[in-house]
Amino acid sequence: MTSEQKIGKIGVEKKVLRIEELSDRVKVAIDLYNAAQMKFEHGQDSLHEWENIIKVLNAEIKHIERFVAIAYHNIGVIYAQRNDLKLAKKYFELALMIDEDYALANFNLAVVYKKMGKIDLAKKFYIRAKELGYKSDK
Repeated sequence: MTSEQKIGKIGVEKKVLRIEELSDRVKVAIDLYNAAQMKFEHGQDSLHEWENIIKVLNAEIKHIERFVAIAYHNIGVIYAQRNDLKLAKKYFELALMIDEDYALANFNLAVVYKKMGKIDLAKKFYIRAKELGYKSDK
């Protein structure tokens, strides 16, 4: 890695999803479900409402998956700060299993691999993080 590609500091996720936001979004799906169920019970066509519920729930699954990826990433940051590189690696990898385009998790996994002496893997994840738009604070 060139001098402009130095890695060694774990980046911290500054933007997080709030549980309240997820709760509000799920409430919309519940309200839609209740309206569709009421129409169904009254013999009215509710196919359109059920399709809307499916769309809303699929969107919420994506939000929840992103929340879980951030949570795994943040646990990895804690382990990295404790210098428990094996567990940090595990949690960054879990975050990337959910969202392989998570730039900061790619970068932090590169940092962990560098600290473990696995330079080729560090380069691979560093390059991936840069491709995804990660910019170091330096």
